[in-house]
Amino acid sequence: MEYKIGELVIGTVKNVKPYALFLEFENKINGLLHISEISDSFIRDIEKFGSVGDEIKVKIIDIDTTNGFLRVSLKQVPQEEAFSTHHDKKVVPVATEEEFAQLIEKMPIWIEETLKKIGDDND
Repeated sequence: MEYKIGELVIGTVKNVKPYALFLEFENKINGLLHISEISDSFIRDIEKFGSVGDEIKVKIIDIDTTNGFLRVSLKQVPQEEAFSTHHDKKVVPVATEEEFAQLIEKMPIWIEETLKKIGDDND
């Protein structure tokens, strides 16, 4: 397959570094999705956008013609064409209705529990 700048392609994440996701495309062509091409917002953890084995649709923004290496962008993919198999693996905590009680109601209970823990630690 011959690649062209501006083309949308799907790559598989092969390696993750703090600064980039390394992708592989058809015919074993490699590419780099630099952190600056993921989002215009600050990215604290690149793994929220991709992990090894994930597939991501990206836009080709440059081609190193010497070795066929692709520089790609995620933020330039139109929203309606976005595609990723990545699922953030972090678990969202579940809160019960009781945990939403007003602070004034819960504070005495928390104080009592904390004092009990402190007493248990000193034994």
